[in-house]
Amino acid sequence: MAAESDSGSSGPRGPAPAAWRPVASAGSADTDQAGRILLLMEGRGNRQQLANLLSARYRVVQVEDGHLPAEGFDLAIADGPALLRWQDALYEAKHAQQPVFLPVMLVLPRADLRSRAGRLRSIVDEFVVSPIDRAELLERLEMLLRARHQALAQRDQFVRIVNYDRATRLPNRNLFHEQVRTAIEAAKAKGESVHVVAVHTPFTRVLETFGQRGLDHAAAACAERFCHLAGDDVGLARLGTEHWGAMLFDDASPMDRVLPLCTRLSKVERHPIEVAGEPIRPQVRIGVASYPDDGSDAETVISAANIAATQANEGEPAFFSPSWREAVLDHLRTEAALHDALEQGQFELWLQPKLRLADNRVAGAEALIRWRLPSGELVPPGQFIPVAESSGLIRRITPWILATACRTVAGLRADGARDFVLAVNVTPADVSASDFAARLQALCAEHDLPPQAIELELTETMLCETGADTIGRLRALREVGFGIAIDDFGTGYSSLGYLHQLPVDTLKIDKQFIDGVPGEAGSDTVTRAIIHLAREFALETVAEGIENEDQLAYLRAAGVVLGQGYYIARPMPANDFAQWLAEWK
Repeated sequence: MAAESDSGSSGPRGPAPAAWRPVASAGSADTDQAGRILLLMEGRGNRQQLANLLSARYRVVQVEDGHLPAEGFDLAIADGPALLRWQDALYEAKHAQQPVFLPVMLVLPRADLRSRAGRLRSIVDEFVVSPIDRAELLERLEMLLRARHQALAQRDQFVRIVNYDRATRLPNRNLFHEQVRTAIEAAKAKGESVHVVAVHTPFTRVLETFGQRGLDHAAAACAERFCHLAGDDVGLARLGTEHWGAMLFDDASPMDRVLPLCTRLSKVERHPIEVAGEPIRPQVRIGVASYPDDGSDAETVISAANIAATQANEGEPAFFSPSWREAVLDHLRTEAALHDALEQGQFELWLQPKLRLADNRVAGAEALIRWRLPSGELVPPGQFIPVAESSGLIRRITPWILATACRTVAGLRADGARDFVLAVNVTPADVSASDFAARLQALCAEHDLPPQAIELELTETMLCETGADTIGRLRALREVGFGIAIDDFGTGYSSLGYLHQLPVDTLKIDKQFIDGVPGEAGSDTVTRAIIHLAREFALETVAEGIENEDQLAYLRAAGVVLGQGYYIARPMPANDFAQWLAEWK
């Protein structure tokens, strides 16, 4: 009888989703170390001389069909006439690359240097006087290209940190959700299925016994084993301390490929993992859910797979069951109760202070909604906010929040907090309403408030999924004085590519990174990278979830402008805030 193979599988295999394998430790392969030099020279003689000089050391690229090269470039060299022709395209190229440096070098006669240099500083990074000194030209090219490659490397490092788990180098929860969303969009067009496999490993006791280092060691060993068992055509991700995910997409039934995959993954239990000299046997529980049978979007399908995993027996996968109907029923009951809450005035506005770290002065607060039942019990926000958003009730709740927030901040400013700024969480659906801006401005006028007293917060994911019309509405609000903040920044990557296009004033560093500072390398790196990014774009930073003095001192030294968290003050009813503020002063 043939020996049993841990990595064997049945059924056809598609191409391996390479982006889902462990991230490489080396720099991005997209960074061409030779350097791609774009020559934009109207003078044929100069163009040919430069091409001959540079081609031995660099890749010389040319314009194609009246457009800048689609493959991109690392540095452009232009003369005066060519710059006039291409300045708009170069400006757009440089803008699209921000915050990564894309240098432009201008060759011009010495007589024109003084008259033209000042006017072209917004697009030209280096001037070279003709006739060209070859040694000087090459030296300047090397300096500019070195600066660009360093910027590219820093960007790639930041992308890896944000999208990949530090211990296992597998994709993290954010990237996995994005990939499942992409797969579902493709499946919709083809009429295919997407299957999500959730794997739970009981690692909490490992963390409690051996600490973070022991947990990281166990997770890395487990990830290596999972990758081997899954095979090359299955993308794996680490979604949390104990949670893992895998995805398959085709038109087959779950029985054809998913069951063999679950069988292989369950074999991780066969051999113990050694942590600090102690054998740990990683028992697993596996759940499966599919699009479109168990959900119409990535979040629903992944959630269904996780629910199934909690119901699974060891070594036996559980498919999503009708128990999901209970969750749907809870959703409907909450939605009905929210209607009553609106009609009966059961909502309260609470404030959590924001401290200016440089001088410990209270600069403002974040407005938070709370729901108090007639019994006096508070309903957790995480229980009703998602229901309000998915049902559309948030559009009825937001006007109440805004009106109460304006009235509250007007009272605080009248009592002496003249520069107090209150941040209010809104959604793209709120902003896209045709009368949103007019209502907000009317509320400010009613309470004699300047627009600068109100800041609108949207999560990074919301902004990434927001259309051009809503971005335009946000830009208009910002132009009249309202602040715009990105909440939970760093938990997703999509917004990095067009951060320069977003009309924002503030980046809020997510609590998950603050939890790891000081001391945790990944959190330190991400936090400092976000602070650096904010400085590059002249944005203010707010650290969320500060819970101890060490975190506060670290963030103050790192240059974070504002902070909020339980160490400063817990959220409190708006009626209690004025007293707290007076005592703080």
